[in-house]
Amino acid sequence: MNQIQLDCFMAAALNGSFSTAAKSLFLSTQVVSQHIQKLEAELDTPLFIRMKSGVKLTDYGQRFFTLASEWSVMYKETLREIEEAYNEMASSLRIGISEYIDYMGEISGPLLDFTDSHDNISIEGNHYKSSDLLHNIEQKKLDVAIIPDSQIVSSGDFEFLPFARENLCLFISGEIKNKKKLVIGSKEMDDICKVRPQLTTSYGVWTDEEWREISSRMSTSQSYKPSTVYELPNFRSVIMSLQYTPAIVVCDARFGYAIDDSIYRTPLTTKTWLCCVWHKQNENRLIKDFVKHMIDYYGEADD
Repeated sequence: MNQIQLDCFMAAALNGSFSTAAKSLFLSTQVVSQHIQKLEAELDTPLFIRMKSGVKLTDYGQRFFTLASEWSVMYKETLREIEEAYNEMASSLRIGISEYIDYMGEISGPLLDFTDSHDNISIEGNHYKSSDLLHNIEQKKLDVAIIPDSQIVSSGDFEFLPFARENLCLFISGEIKNKKKLVIGSKEMDDICKVRPQLTTSYGVWTDEEWREISSRMSTSQSYKPSTVYELPNFRSVIMSLQYTPAIVVCDARFGYAIDDSIYRTPLTTKTWLCCVWHKQNENRLIKDFVKHMIDYYGEADD
């Protein structure tokens, strides 16, 4: 027994005719007849008395019609309640962003694009301490987090999907000769490290080998201590500082950096991914839409 069989039965009972029922359901008379025959076979009893002028319900068919009518009302009411709950559940998306990601940099681009394409819902994005992100998802205070995979712990029933590779780069400001020779470990690079102050940000917390390597070469291994170390609140502050202080910057280049002629870039490799993370029990359909949007956005950017 399925819904289309019940719809055909109800329409035939109300119209007293298979052909009229077929027209109301936008089906052929033969299809309606076949569905009703299958229903009668399943119930092992006839539901209609067939006549030249049409059809009428048998006694059993009348009782079945009463039950089917009651079930139809309950079914439609249940669908309505489910739809309301589903729409309410998917009316907002609360996004937590790692403190190591510049919300006002390039990441604002895909977030704004997603907001523009979902103008009938509420989307809220805020920075959180790394230790709070997954906890807030578990506590249902957040729907999804944008976080480096190095901050993801294995415990917890989480879904996480990478959407962008972090682009860790060394930025060098000022007029530099022989830029092509500025590779990690070169004499030219070491000379720069010795004469220029190091500029760091509060985002400079990395666990991968490349970060430890460049940090070591820029400081203790060269017996060089930076004359000035700045801790700045965001990447835009770094750019503003470079206008006044010649500096070397090591950080994630994907978010927030606009490279001009006075800043040179030496790429470093990194194994860290930026990920969307959410609790497996969260059924908010917007999460899947958001993850796909982020992957598509950065996939196009990489192309």
